[in-house]
Amino acid sequence: MNSNNPEFKAAWAAAPDVAHAERQLAKVEARRKALGDVQSRDQARRAVIDEATASVRAGGDFPDDVGKRAADAYRDTLELESEHIALNEAATSIRNHLDFLRMTDGAEMALEALGKRLKDFLEDVKKTAVDLKDARSAEQAIEVGGKAPEAWRLLTSMVGTLRNIRQAQYDILRPLADGQRLRALREAGHFEVAGLDRDGVPADILRSMTSGHYDIPYMVYIANLGTAWVPSSFDELEAEDAVDVGEPDTAVYDFNPIVTHIPAPPAPKRHGFESNPDISLK
Repeated sequence: MNSNNPEFKAAWAAAPDVAHAERQLAKVEARRKALGDVQSRDQARRAVIDEATASVRAGGDFPDDVGKRAADAYRDTLELESEHIALNEAATSIRNHLDFLRMTDGAEMALEALGKRLKDFLEDVKKTAVDLKDARSAEQAIEVGGKAPEAWRLLTSMVGTLRNIRQAQYDILRPLADGQRLRALREAGHFEVAGLDRDGVPADILRSMTSGHYDIPYMVYIANLGTAWVPSSFDELEAEDAVDVGEPDTAVYDFNPIVTHIPAPPAPKRHGFESNPDISLK
């Protein structure tokens, strides 16, 4: 997660509770930083004792007031140590609360704001791309002339913004989902476009869509496609990958008893030299 991404910051700023928690956390962390390194009470007392011990070892007299000075150091450090502990606990509590907000309603608000940002951005791309006259490279833009070279230069500077928007989208969704599943959805193209029909997408555009390696032709393509999106939740993103296999056939069972026909045994054959009388089987 890149906290320096301006699109990431702007998206979370649209979630009031998240923005408030971030401001409070920044205040606490700034105060903790200003406090600097703080000794514990035991460390302060130990420093006085160690100093006295070193003095005796070096040949000096053991200080008569070592107990008082050690106790004073202990008491004097109590206030700073308590403030340091309080600031640490406050920062941890706010950070945990912030994580909770970013995984619940705050995430939906941030994603919705990011979706609006993407829509407005692609509208600007579409307006600028009109001057390209279908040029797909800097050389072609120069050949077209007129406003095309300036449009190409401006669109070049806009590719980074698209990258930031999509990275912010990924970073907001990542805590809400299994990372491997999220990457799979991105590599399938669902991360970029709603209702994706891969069969109708040119090969070079599909490569950019599934790899996140953006260029001007891709940016212009999705701006004119009209279905580029930022899902408002991971569930909504995952629903794009659902395959409708229909209702399973209802199994039909025949509960009638199975009757097995047993044929009658054949009549015995006579050979003319039997010594025993025939026994009828009927």
